[in-house]
Amino acid sequence: ALSLQIENPSCLWGRVVRGLGGDAVTAEQYDSLLAQMNLFYHDVTQDLRKLKPESLEEGQVCVVYWSVMKSWCRAVVESVIVDSVSRKARCFLVDYGERLVVPSDQIRVAVQNFLRLPFWVRRFHLAGIKPTTLRVSIYEEKAELIPSTHWDSSATLYLHNLLQASTQTEAVLLESESDSTSIELYVTVGNIKVRVLYCPQVLPSDPRGSGILVHSALPVEPYTNLDDAPITDALRWVLRRKRNNAPSPADRYSWPAVALGCNTVVVSPNADQPLSYLAPLLTHILLNSIFTPLTSSAGPLAVLLCPGWEKVQAVYDLLEELKVVPALHPAVVLLGIHKDEAKAVRIPKNCLLVVTTPFSLVRLLSCHCFLFLRLCHLVLDEADQLFTHAPDQMLTILQHFQKVTSSEEMASCPQQLIAVAKRWTSNMDGLLANYMPYPSIVISVPEEAALYGNVQQVTSASLCFLCDHTSVLLGVLDFNPNVGQKTLIVTDSSQEVEDVYQAVSNKSAFCLKTHEGLTHKFDFVIQQWRKDIGPGTHVILVITNECLKCLGIRDATCVVHYGFPTSPKVFGGRLFCMAENFRNLSERDQAESCPHPTRSVLLISDRNARHIVGVLRYLVRANTLLPPELLSFAQGIHVAREDQKTHRPLCSYLKSFGVCRDSSVCPDRHRFISHLDQSLLPATGVIEVVPLYIKTASVFYGRIVRKEDEGFQSMASEMNSFYADKKPGATEVLEGGLYAVQEDEVFHRVKILSVPDRGDRLFFSVLVRFIDVGKEEEVKSHQILQLPEKFHALPGQAVEIIVCRVKPADSETDWHPKVTRAMSQKIRGLQHRARAVFSLGNTVFVDPMVRVTQVPGMKTVINEYIVQSEILNTGMGVSNPEHLDRLRTLYQECNMGSDKEAGLLSGPVSQEVRIRAEEEVLAEACRAAKVSRLADPPHLEPRETLIPVSSVIKSLSPAPAPAPPAAEPHPDPVCDQKSLSDSQRNTHTADLTSAEQMMSLHPQVRWYETSDSVIVSVKLTNPESQHCDFYPDRVVYSGRVNGRIYRANLDLRANVVVDRCRWDMKSNEPVLKLVKQRQGYWERLLRNKVLEFVLFIWSVGLWFEGNTGEDNWYVNSESGSDSD
Repeated sequence: ALSLQIENPSCLWGRVVRGLGGDAVTAEQYDSLLAQMNLFYHDVTQDLRKLKPESLEEGQVCVVYWSVMKSWCRAVVESVIVDSVSRKARCFLVDYGERLVVPSDQIRVAVQNFLRLPFWVRRFHLAGIKPTTLRVSIYEEKAELIPSTHWDSSATLYLHNLLQASTQTEAVLLESESDSTSIELYVTVGNIKVRVLYCPQVLPSDPRGSGILVHSALPVEPYTNLDDAPITDALRWVLRRKRNNAPSPADRYSWPAVALGCNTVVVSPNADQPLSYLAPLLTHILLNSIFTPLTSSAGPLAVLLCPGWEKVQAVYDLLEELKVVPALHPAVVLLGIHKDEAKAVRIPKNCLLVVTTPFSLVRLLSCHCFLFLRLCHLVLDEADQLFTHAPDQMLTILQHFQKVTSSEEMASCPQQLIAVAKRWTSNMDGLLANYMPYPSIVISVPEEAALYGNVQQVTSASLCFLCDHTSVLLGVLDFNPNVGQKTLIVTDSSQEVEDVYQAVSNKSAFCLKTHEGLTHKFDFVIQQWRKDIGPGTHVILVITNECLKCLGIRDATCVVHYGFPTSPKVFGGRLFCMAENFRNLSERDQAESCPHPTRSVLLISDRNARHIVGVLRYLVRANTLLPPELLSFAQGIHVAREDQKTHRPLCSYLKSFGVCRDSSVCPDRHRFISHLDQSLLPATGVIEVVPLYIKTASVFYGRIVRKEDEGFQSMASEMNSFYADKKPGATEVLEGGLYAVQEDEVFHRVKILSVPDRGDRLFFSVLVRFIDVGKEEEVKSHQILQLPEKFHALPGQAVEIIVCRVKPADSETDWHPKVTRAMSQKIRGLQHRARAVFSLGNTVFVDPMVRVTQVPGMKTVINEYIVQSEILNTGMGVSNPEHLDRLRTLYQECNMGSDKEAGLLSGPVSQEVRIRAEEEVLAEACRAAKVSRLADPPHLEPRETLIPVSSVIKSLSPAPAPAPPAAEPHPDPVCDQKSLSDSQRNTHTADLTSAEQMMSLHPQVRWYETSDSVIVSVKLTNPESQHCDFYPDRVVYSGRVNGRIYRANLDLRANVVVDRCRWDMKSNEPVLKLVKQRQGYWERLLRNKVLEFVLFIWSVGLWFEGNTGEDNWYVNSESGSDSD
């Protein structure tokens, strides 16, 4: 086996990793040699005069210091470079296959003992092939390959890509020449081993062929590997050291644009990694003296905006790794909200790059706008987040940048604006139109490219039942368009292709089809598809998803998803079939329109219930008009997902600030549950607390000091006395056990949280919790002491203390370490007086929390400081008045008693039962939408939402039509609406209105079940004159609201135990508990399911454990993707 580095197919440098029968010289021997060399040449007692060579000549073997590896290496001198200042040598590292230029003071004589092993790297060349080049004859109008003296770069690229894709590289050594050995090279790709015989000359490929959209006002040539990347050699070495050798698809096209100084927008999955833009940007700044005309001005050349302080620090750390700090002198600017702080800022005169946030930069501009008069580069890191959280600040910054770069003094300087993001947002439309002339746009996520391309997303007007799929399809197709159209209808199977083709071909004269059984017709189909079409022509191709990948279609104007896409990858691949008709914002004349309007039509049926939530957020971002059924159903899914989090802790952000940073992806719980959150801590009154561990600026762990409780102090005193005489080490460290650990002069009780697999190690670390302090950390095993049983009885004293009504400034999600550090230094270990206002589990919420001291010799006390005020005084925090109100509102909304009673669906309900039950509900809505075009579509009312719906849905989607009040009746008589004419319906409605005072009305009910009971909630608010009768096979409820009588007579699916059934009022509504005679699941409430007002909405949580999507994105709503 070989390890190869490629210069060209005739020059491959490689190590023989494994030969037939084993090698006499092994990698271990070379590692040992390297270790001995480093010990010898790093030895400070050596006489350097003897080790430095007297002269340097070409071909001389020596030892040089390689700064990248921080190691001395064997080398051969290839050339000597001498100038008036220094002497250097260009050397080839014979054990690594690398070349570098080394100063003479880092070159040593090769001691004979270190030459006993042969050079590890050898030169090889492929046998039986010669370089060729492409010759194009203009007169003969033909191209041919002819012999050449050097290899074309495309051949080298081909071989490089082939080796990268291989899982194993093997070679047969043939004859050896003077400086090279010919080989037959074999590579294993997948499970196939092939011999490398010919490296074809390839022309630059269309990026759209690989799902990448590139719109550029100027031509951009992509690079192929790190050797060809438009970056400096120093940066190239650093990237190789970080093992970043393979460029991402977006990097291949965006780096050349950035390095050329072009305005660039990049949307890619790895856009949140600063390396995706830093290397070419730094190269452009370092290699171009763009600030020469402005030497009289001071201030940075570039500003890099990040969404938060954590990203700012990460970018600065990366700049240090990239070794550009000495050249650019970057500075981090993070300012609080106080004006004096901005005035006091001093940016060094030699600083060329500032890393900051939008909020901090706006504050800086308000006081020091003259510091940014030579600003040439503005970088928006995670631009989608910047525009979401700081829209006003971004507008101010962009306007300033435009003003500076358009001044006369900057006319001769390049102007560059770079925006990188993981998703496309509507704000980027204005960014390109107003601030980025002649941009390069690179998008490597196909579904995001469709948003950029302004593809109109359309869903069926109402959820269609499966048998109605074809009629809905025919309704959305325009068979007589004003402009030519090309429509793809994508199905899931070959049979669906045949069925759809049969239906559509009767309406259209230009209908094509293909599927796995018709692959021999691919050429004919694509030939017909590519023909030019005129106005009024509509070409339709019915195709399966797998065959679609093979045709490379990019010029469709409409895609109909007859078969629902099961993942964003599939969805994006279909949408990208319209890439040639996407709007092109790099061209001013196309900024407002597309070559052809493009549409994506989703046909949703009851079969797609489990995928609906996944696609909903994407449709919201596309400003799609959503049917009410979708929104209602998504809300039910959201509640059901929360029901499955009973094993998770309550969200720390919800407790700390009253709201989760993003409940759609947060794995923790966002609802209060009685048996988990019941607290014995004080919820009111004044308490004394001692914070011992400062987790964040507003969250502490410590003890509540009670006058009547002296148990802890007594135990602590006894522990100190016990360990004063002896400190017995733990004989055995067990997970979950209680032990002791000494810190300084204090002994703490700890609980072992996890013990690693120690193997043969004598010393190891374990994770422990200090049960009386609250912190968790790793301690060395030898520090763990045995804890006598008498110290086990007292429960852990640490409680979580949360200070209310403060939160981080500038839309930050976490406190800056500076604030946390300041609070730790001020309050840790000191007793404070606080007012308890709320408690949950082991957490007490306080407002305010005050440090109180007593005047010596007097009864007078002084309030030294208020903790909330100290946090605000740092300038990194702001008031959060809604904090406690949100928690209390959430607490009141949660039906704690009902949760405890019903178990929140945490019982062993099978996944199939839940999926089948929920799909039945959605199917019922589908049928109603199909059958009843005469009335409004049925409204699926989910269980009461106990937390806000996903912030994305709540803030961006149109609100669903409001549900009727719970007291509104659903008349008991059920009418066959299909038999009614319009006049009959109007008459019937009037009759119902006039007669509703004379008849009993049926209330809406909702229900869910466990294995042993059924809970039925009657949707009436504060009813009067209530009565409920239980029978073995039915239940009858009656009540009065606003003078109207309501009566529910429910014939049950199975029998119940009458004596154990009961009803009660919960959240102002009647709730009936029916105990089943036999354990099991009914799957529906009524014996005959004919009543629309009976809804089963809650049993959906286990959907999120299924594996239905191609990439399992749609089914996992806790993913970070917006299109999952």
